[in-house]
Amino acid sequence: MARPPANPGTDLPIPPTGPPSPRDRIDRRAWFLRGLMFVVVIALAAAVPLLYLPLAQLLHDDSSRVGPPNLAALVGLSGLVLVFVLYVALKQHELDRLRRQLEQEEREREIVHTRLSELSSLFQLSARLNLQLRLEDILEIIARRVVSTLKAQQASIMIYNPETNLLQTRASYGLESEFARNASKRLGEGIAGWVAERGQPVLLDSTSGAFASAYKRNRNITSAVCLPLKVGERCIGVLNVNRINHPEVFQDHHCELLQLFAEHVGAVVERAEVMERLGTRARELEVENLKLSQMSRLKDVFLSTASHELKTPLTSVIGYAELLDENDDRLSPEQRREFLDRMRAEASRLLGLIEDILDLTRIESGSLTLRCVSMSLNEVARAAMETTKSLATRHGVELVGQLADGLPEIVLDEVKMRQVLVNLLTNAIKFSPPRGRIVISTERDGDFLRASVSDQGQGIAPEDAPHIFELFAQGVRERGEQRGLGIGLHLVKRLTELHGGHVGVNSLPGKGSTFWVRLPVQPAHQGEVAPLRQAA
Repeated sequence: MARPPANPGTDLPIPPTGPPSPRDRIDRRAWFLRGLMFVVVIALAAAVPLLYLPLAQLLHDDSSRVGPPNLAALVGLSGLVLVFVLYVALKQHELDRLRRQLEQEEREREIVHTRLSELSSLFQLSARLNLQLRLEDILEIIARRVVSTLKAQQASIMIYNPETNLLQTRASYGLESEFARNASKRLGEGIAGWVAERGQPVLLDSTSGAFASAYKRNRNITSAVCLPLKVGERCIGVLNVNRINHPEVFQDHHCELLQLFAEHVGAVVERAEVMERLGTRARELEVENLKLSQMSRLKDVFLSTASHELKTPLTSVIGYAELLDENDDRLSPEQRREFLDRMRAEASRLLGLIEDILDLTRIESGSLTLRCVSMSLNEVARAAMETTKSLATRHGVELVGQLADGLPEIVLDEVKMRQVLVNLLTNAIKFSPPRGRIVISTERDGDFLRASVSDQGQGIAPEDAPHIFELFAQGVRERGEQRGLGIGLHLVKRLTELHGGHVGVNSLPGKGSTFWVRLPVQPAHQGEVAPLRQAA
């Protein structure tokens, strides 16, 4: 877009392209009067001596008769010259006044033309790009163009959020723009809040009457315009424009010009805001759809695995019950006791699976509570070993405890922490080879107590290790069969986090794995009363 000259009032040699303008005619007339006055003065200066010599001779011949009329003629002639010069000066003054008036009108016309050109360019830009740019980009363009058009130094745009009832700054450009960034106002609060609440523009300077208390003198603001961005009768935001250390203040026509602009740009901002909300909602729906797809896939995996894991102990219990029923007379007491022990073990396994599923459901819904007391971690570890001893014996695995002495008591839920260690021991037993060795150990680790379960199983591949604690992660596969529901290690992680600790695993393929739990050490007196902690 073509820019106007920096000083529209400067006389520059412009070749004529049409009929002479009023300014050119005034210039020609002024030069004509100057030339005419110069010619007349020169002519009178030459004529006075020519007239004076004959008059002086006549005065010498008859001084008593000629003297007074000749003196009167000289005085009259001088008076005429003086009147003519004054008349020419008066006309020249009128011509200069007309010239200045025309120059002022021409300057104002060029300024208005510049402003209209800027606004026209802005309107065209907003109408062409408002559906292709983000709201922040549109607001930034508007702030820049307003600063350029009004020769201001700073502009900011605040958008009204009806949910929070706040005006929030979404764009700021120019000097001291850091003062406006991230600013927020309530309706009726400050100048911007007053403008948004009443829907009326305000023209401010250092003597702004009722707004003098809100005027920021430390920012050297010469004058400011604050006006609402409206769509119909509804205010959607506020436009603030400031002149900083500027010799000229904003006038009424600047406010009118901005109002004309605001009537158009309000609809542009609202359309962009609607598009932004639609885009945000579309992205949220895409994320939710992806989550639903993942949950659907996990549900299918869980159902297929759970049906197998839950059916196996039930099948064993039913089978042993049928054997006892059909062969009650032929079974020895030792065989009957063995069958009952196996039924009890399978029932306990089934109960454990159901408890894990219920605990996971309580954690996910936020309804699980921990009943914490101060106790020894070693006691919990011994109880977990006692619970899994029979399972280790059936798998031919040796269970070894290496529990450090002198460990302080910590605040924990005995049942849930025993469940954590039992899950780790059960997992290690399942993946340990026959005649393998599992070590459960405890130690002090800075401000934490650490419980570790090490096995001699196949280990975990490096690419699988980051996902081993995820929900439904099956981890190691042995002989192509999945083991467990895939919730045991995830439950270990969640229960440990509820105690303020964290879990991890150290493993190499073919060299076994070490799962560890770190729990924070807390003063013992905190656990004298059993507090309740709800899952987040």
